Amino acid sequence: MKLKILGGPMREDSEEYQNLISFCQSSGQEISLEWIDGQYWLHSDDPKENPVSVMIDRELERHLSYFKKSSIHKEILARALGIKSGVRPKVLDLTGGFLGDSLLMLSFGCEVTTLERHPVVSFLIKSALANSQHPLLANLNYIASDAETYLRAHSSQEVIFFDPMFEDANEKTLPKKEMRIFRSVVGKDLDAKDVWALGLSCRPKRLVVKRPRLSVALGNTPDILFEGKATRYDVYLPKE
Repeated sequence: MKLKILGGPMREDSEEYQNLISFCQSSGQEISLEWIDGQYWLHSDDPKENPVSVMIDRELERHLSYFKKSSIHKEILARALGIKSGVRPKVLDLTGGFLGDSLLMLSFGCEVTTLERHPVVSFLIKSALANSQHPLLANLNYIASDAETYLRAHSSQEVIFFDPMFEDANEKTLPKKEMRIFRSVVGKDLDAKDVWALGLSCRPKRLVVKRPRLSVALGNTPDILFEGKATRYDVYLPKE
């Protein structure tokens, strides 16, 4: 069987199970999910590696603990989003993944709408959210949708954040384990440039694109660059 469910409450007659089976059959991928600590985790294709997911409450508390000692305004993502004293924009995260960026933006104090189109990743997000009780989640709206469909229906956005899995010749380093497993399931975002152009056409105050530091820009030359040791944020300021 291409889908293996190890424990947990999911039944074979459920809609979730049927959606996952359909994905495995159509993609030819073998997916193994295990119930651990109240939610489902994705197994690696390497039996020596532990499964991956996100413990949302623990991750949010980790961020909040850090920001008790360090200013949010020092974070390059916060600066890229336009966060200032008393200013917390509403952010649309087009690529939820394992919610790493969305949870960080929540910890900044932003309201975040997060999208994820991949059925396996979306299932893991829903499972993790059902296992979470953190009060900051009141500011998170999760939607299982692709970016293009959502943007065409909801073109009015304050800030759009986009972290595509779009590789170029300048990317030399291997991703960490969680990202490698994630990429093995999801693959590349072949429509990344189209999504970037659509996001720009929506005229948000800012379109923030996350890129590896040495990678080429996804689209035109950005208006502002915020560069860290490994990551760069390309900020586009659409003109009226």
